[in-house]
Amino acid sequence: MRQRLTAGLIILTIILTLVLSGCAPGSGQEPAGTQADGTDSEKVTLKFWYPNAGEITDQAIQKTIASFEEQHTDIHVELTVVPWDQYFQKLAVAYSGGTQPDVHGLGFGQLISTVDQGKYLNLQPYIDQEQWEGASDFFPDIWKSGQWQDGQYGLLMPDVRPLAWRKDFFKEAGLNPESPPKTVDELFEFANKLKKAENGQTVRSGLDIQISNGEQSYLSILLLLGQNFYDNEGNPQFDSETSIQLVERLVELYKSGGFMASNQQSTTGTPFQNSQAAMAFISASAAASLVQSVGSDNIGWSLPPAGIDGSQPALMLGTFLTAAASTKHPDAAWAFIKFWFSKDNILKFTTETGNLPPLQSVKEEYLKAHPENEISYETMKNAQGYPPSKQWSINVKYLRLALEEAYNGIKAPADALKDNAKLARDEIAATK
Repeated sequence: MRQRLTAGLIILTIILTLVLSGCAPGSGQEPAGTQADGTDSEKVTLKFWYPNAGEITDQAIQKTIASFEEQHTDIHVELTVVPWDQYFQKLAVAYSGGTQPDVHGLGFGQLISTVDQGKYLNLQPYIDQEQWEGASDFFPDIWKSGQWQDGQYGLLMPDVRPLAWRKDFFKEAGLNPESPPKTVDELFEFANKLKKAENGQTVRSGLDIQISNGEQSYLSILLLLGQNFYDNEGNPQFDSETSIQLVERLVELYKSGGFMASNQQSTTGTPFQNSQAAMAFISASAAASLVQSVGSDNIGWSLPPAGIDGSQPALMLGTFLTAAASTKHPDAAWAFIKFWFSKDNILKFTTETGNLPPLQSVKEEYLKAHPENEISYETMKNAQGYPPSKQWSINVKYLRLALEEAYNGIKAPADALKDNAKLARDEIAATK
């Protein structure tokens, strides 16, 4: 009897030791419920939201998910594609209600303005633990764009915007199809020459400028004039003399028929994408369907016109991939994000969509399929986005109001910009 009791105690001790060692931090074993690759051992479902970016991109996302699930049979990715004009409101509502997706896309401005709210998973511990080689493969500025207080909260699919133009429309207007505008003044001159009207209505814009949610096309030109629409502390500066003079010129161009009314977040695309504009500051990925329909020979790409100091800065935004801090499957979420930005997948994805790959190692192979994007890499050397600020959303809200008031003749440009900048300052002060 004593021998049986002793044997039983030994077995119990061994079991307790194994259980405790399996749960102890730093034991060197994977905790219960995970595999050696860090993913959950039981089949899990990752909810994945992405803003609609067109049929080509949506198909490429589906292929990425299928490839990922083939390699990670214990993970199912449930995709929800949401139109751009609804995306951020739905995402905010989901977060406030605790129904946010595990992994999701996030616009450039949305990440930099909300990252301090603690919503997003810090990817840095996963990157450090695996010594992930992708971290050093990213173009440095693109990698840094997702950082905040020593954490990495998103990985960016960049959207760099050189100047694109329709060579066939240039020929029609009597302009040299191989010679885009070289200065800001020429940009406005060409826009007037390239506009097309029928029965007193503009049916083709000379320059693609959006009047609703139109801060991005406005900013593409403002950067050439040496300014952003708020400073590094988040204070609005879209009421500066430089900005006022620019908006006055844009309003004059709009009134003369130089561009038609359009919405930056239209689900049907911008005028340039729909062959209703002759020039635009637009990425190659955004124009991918247009290139297919009219032929690459009809599309020209160049650096933006020279700014006031001779430099040619371009707007760079893009879509981040990030994960919710509250996800129940952080290891699976990281596995999916890591797969998305793996060399093989990112090359397939960007080759199909025309997106600019953020990895340096795939540049040469990618350019074999998209030689037109050589200019995008050149543009990236002097590209700027929104300065990191939690005041981004306030500044954008009032800038959009100011631009719409100016374009629609509700207020003179100077009054619209000054009045709304004051409202932005008042709201920012109230939040401090």
